[in-house]
Amino acid sequence: MSSSDLNINIYIVDDELEQVEMLIEMLRLAGFNAQGYILATNFIEQNITENDIVVLDLNMPTMDGIEVMRTLHDKACKPDYLLMSGFDERVLHSAKQFAEAKQLSVKEVFTKPLDTMRFLKLIGELYQEKKRALQPLSRGYGEAKKNMPKADASLTLDELRQAIKEQQFVLFYQPKIDLISGQLLGLEALIRLKHPEKGLITPNQFIPLAEQNILISQLTGEVINNLVNDYPEFVKAGLTPQVSINISAQDLMDLTMPERFASLLKLAGISPEWITIELTESAILSSVSDSLDILNRLRMKGFQLSIDDFGTGHSSLVQLYQAPFNELKIDQHFVMRMMQDDEAMSIVKICILLAKELRMKAVAEGIEDQVTLNKLKELGCNVGQGYLMSRPLPLEDICDWVKTHHK
Repeated sequence: MSSSDLNINIYIVDDELEQVEMLIEMLRLAGFNAQGYILATNFIEQNITENDIVVLDLNMPTMDGIEVMRTLHDKACKPDYLLMSGFDERVLHSAKQFAEAKQLSVKEVFTKPLDTMRFLKLIGELYQEKKRALQPLSRGYGEAKKNMPKADASLTLDELRQAIKEQQFVLFYQPKIDLISGQLLGLEALIRLKHPEKGLITPNQFIPLAEQNILISQLTGEVINNLVNDYPEFVKAGLTPQVSINISAQDLMDLTMPERFASLLKLAGISPEWITIELTESAILSSVSDSLDILNRLRMKGFQLSIDDFGTGHSSLVQLYQAPFNELKIDQHFVMRMMQDDEAMSIVKICILLAKELRMKAVAEGIEDQVTLNKLKELGCNVGQGYLMSRPLPLEDICDWVKTHHK
């Protein structure tokens, strides 16, 4: 079956005519139809869809590969890309990062001259993947639509304010595991909105809205209140876990926060030593003096401090130097790519070494397979969390999970 039978188009875009003709002939012999363009300006006028595969050279006159991807993105065209270039691998790697930042799909990058066997193998796998995705559509749009997962319902500002007023928030918990012993070391508390009509709404639907409207500190208050209410259930289950909560830059403008947090926990009989406060790198940039004031007082009251999403913000080393962190969380962006991406692997290694040098715990987020976990253990990473161990779970389920997995 040719690619056109299922409306899967393969495009070759390269300013070298011989390269285009060679790839088209190779694909033809392998059973695929392809269209070639030596002028990117002509290619972008085609009716390109998300079902298509675009083999794109980066270095072309008039319009280069980066411009092509940007132009198609602006036109809401999001095919799968295979990038190729005679430049060094760092350029290809950076181009892939650009595409991912635009939420474009780059399946592979190739340096010239192409490894033709690898290229044809990948085209075949990608075609079969697209073929499987398109087949349900042949049974009718209604059936395919019925089987599609529902997206999170959008939330208005008024609904968010009402949710805060009516305390519609709950916490889900994800285990943090000692990578050597496999024992439970703690839990990360992750906020969810339990809307009476729209159901469970994840943070990406309301955190940006809260930040834009100066409501994030109220959400932090909801996290603390829920944690205070949930913790006795952990104690009943025979647990006194270290629980991590996330705070925002807006929280670091409130100089009374350390005292408020400590007082709430004291009233509930919860020791600050059982709580780790996580903040992203960018969170302490708004006011260095006030941030360091708050962070140091939190540590002196017994709270643990973690720098979250390490490697994705600004002035990382300055922040590690200035603030009293005792945990470094390696961002999942790098952990999830480390086994396929040499640069991501290098960053993970450096983060682990840096944590060791500064006598901090290294925590890897986003562990989804055993191969990645084994490599992190080999590199000396202390702690991990991710779907391989457990998804975030509601209170009752996380207590059951702990009883089952960590007796």
